[in-house]
Amino acid sequence: MGAHLEQQKQEKKQNLLQSAYALFMEKGVVKTSIDEIVQKANVAKGTFYLYFKDKKEILAALVEKTSYTILNEAYLYARAHDTNDFVENVIHFADYIVEYFKRNKLVLKLLERNFSWPTFEEGFKSSGDPLFRELMLALNASPFMKKHSPEEAFRLIFVLVEMCGSVCYASIIEERPGNIDQMKPILYDIIRKALQ
Repeated sequence: MGAHLEQQKQEKKQNLLQSAYALFMEKGVVKTSIDEIVQKANVAKGTFYLYFKDKKEILAALVEKTSYTILNEAYLYARAHDTNDFVENVIHFADYIVEYFKRNKLVLKLLERNFSWPTFEEGFKSSGDPLFRELMLALNASPFMKKHSPEEAFRLIFVLVEMCGSVCYASIIEERPGNIDQMKPILYDIIRKALQ
């Protein structure tokens, strides 16, 4: 009985997240009300408040979930296109992120400048996240690790992911200081230099 109740709770939470995501993508965050989210999720308004304090909190949950999904896809892409060159593999990772945002501008608008490594600190402390463990194994096997501690390496990767997200937002959404195709060579050159 307890497991079934827990599954129902998780389903309601997921319905709320999916409904909020669909409405935020369609109407934008500001123009979407909590009433619309619960109506689309087919739950009572009180149910919303069991899981989320307000619209800002559900947006934060969506940003974390979406960021993690993109980073996981980028890692799988880089792994599938392994070049046996750590730096170029990181470029593949970054390029997947850039190309994803080129194809999905609405997702980038939703994330704004909040695209980041969502479980960075928790993953680094516990190593419980499977993506974190995979990245750690790849990092530890790289020549880059001969010069850096694991903490330094992950901080650098964190900065590179943050930078990639910011450059994407500025150049894809705002087209400044140029479009993303003009910015990619600069971004990738900075990544290569940072990883030497």
